[in-house]
Amino acid sequence: MKRYWIRVYPDPEEPGVWLAEVPAVYGVRSDGDSREEAIRNVQEALEAMLEALKAKGLPIPEAEEEWVEVQVDAA
Repeated sequence: MKRYWIRVYPDPEEPGVWLAEVPAVYGVRSDGDSREEAIRNVQEALEAMLEALKAKGLPIPEAEEEWVEVQVDAA
């Protein structure tokens, strides 16, 4: 089982819509009416993309970066 980071954020142009993308796999993105729906939808898109790559004998992309969460005092 591989692990991928998903970037999820509110659509800046359409209120109430959430966007999600997988930076390590070009072209894998989706949206939803909630954060959770966007995450589910992009996970389905990722699974479909990885299955298609495997079926064609193409390499499966690896996450090439590490994301670290930090907290700062922005006051």
